[in-house]
Amino acid sequence: MQALDILEEVSIFADLSMDELALIVPLAVMKEGKAGDFLIQEGECVESVYILLAGTATVMKTRTDGKKVAIDEVGKDDLLGEVTFFKNTPASASVQATAPFRALQFNQKEFHRLLDDNPPLGLKIYKKFSRVLSVRIKKRLAQLIEYLPA
Repeated sequence: MQALDILEEVSIFADLSMDELALIVPLAVMKEGKAGDFLIQEGECVESVYILLAGTATVMKTRTDGKKVAIDEVGKDDLLGEVTFFKNTPASASVQATAPFRALQFNQKEFHRLLDDNPPLGLKIYKKFSRVLSVRIKKRLAQLIEYLPA
């Protein structure tokens, strides 16, 4: 399968033209790994954003007592590293594969440069990333409500 065909199958890129996809192809790197591998480590600088093509992973956060707790499960077509993509800070959570995986990896600096140099493309991608963040925030709020006293 060619890189362009792979990008066409990713929901984040669903609204892009073939010309826009062709601009993204050179930035896409295929990353493969096994269960137990970390894509992102909490507290570390995140240089890439990922889109899972196959496999699953757990998003984990370290509590103040040092215990790591699972806060989400991610799988095919999920975006990872989008928070640091916007705010360029160390990772707020870890993402660890729970099965063998394949992911598209995009260097954040190169991706930002492409989007800045192509405002119509940037608008489309930033809107998609914002939707992903919005859905995740709603999901976290729903989880939080379950733990609040009646």
